Amino acid sequence: MFSTNVLMYAILAIAAIGACVGWSNTKKGAAWGQPVTIVCALIAIGIGFYLAIQNSFGNNKETVVRETGYQKVQTKKLGLYLKEKFPGKKLLIINDPTGSEDNPKIVGLKEGIGTDLEIVKIITPEPPQMGGAAADMGPAPIMEPMEVWFTAKELEKLAKSEKFDILVSFNGIPRGVKNNGKDFLAPQFLKGKKVVIGGGDISLLKNAIEGGCIPVAITFRPEAVYDDKDVPRNLDEAFNKRYIMVTSDNVKQISEEFPKVFYQVRR
Repeated sequence: MFSTNVLMYAILAIAAIGACVGWSNTKKGAAWGQPVTIVCALIAIGIGFYLAIQNSFGNNKETVVRETGYQKVQTKKLGLYLKEKFPGKKLLIINDPTGSEDNPKIVGLKEGIGTDLEIVKIITPEPPQMGGAAADMGPAPIMEPMEVWFTAKELEKLAKSEKFDILVSFNGIPRGVKNNGKDFLAPQFLKGKKVVIGGGDISLLKNAIEGGCIPVAITFRPEAVYDDKDVPRNLDEAFNKRYIMVTSDNVKQISEEFPKVFYQVRR
């Protein structure tokens, strides 16, 4: 039987993506972008509240274990790709907001890269505090996409003194980071570096992936399967139920097979 909590996680993921897409279009001047962002954010907040209550009563432990397993699969697959393509390189990681250094995505990535790559630092950005009457709600990582409040300036402040080859982000590209398809233009400390997307919206990044600026990105599969079954033991089978890996080699094929992944790209 299909679990209500599984459905809630599915809607939560879709709402989060919708908020990112809506905000991206708002910045481009689309009139519908802001309403979509607000509606999706409210849906995500409501579902997040519901799931938090369920977690507090211990009613969805199986769902939590399953979703944690998929997060490990997501980044382990990425880690194995980096291990094959970039052995010996140094990684700087942008973690999920309010996350920890032992969260499932970090654990999965470490399992994938083994000892072939070095993690020089894990940056966990802190969401901005809300002001006014909403201050009692505390940090608001869902109110706006991370790309909005974690800017290129903030990234540079936290990372410019680190020596690394590849920036791994679990939350897309910070606002203000630009590229010409082959290299990053801002902030300057990213010039000549590679950026890898371990999760988040990639709908505007096709040119950067094609040019090799972003050699690999993970995003949600449009027809992702959410069910009550255990995470498949086979890594590829588990990964393919939820995610897509887009690389400089397969980006054209992916854009044809899954046009919604890059549907905002102007041709």
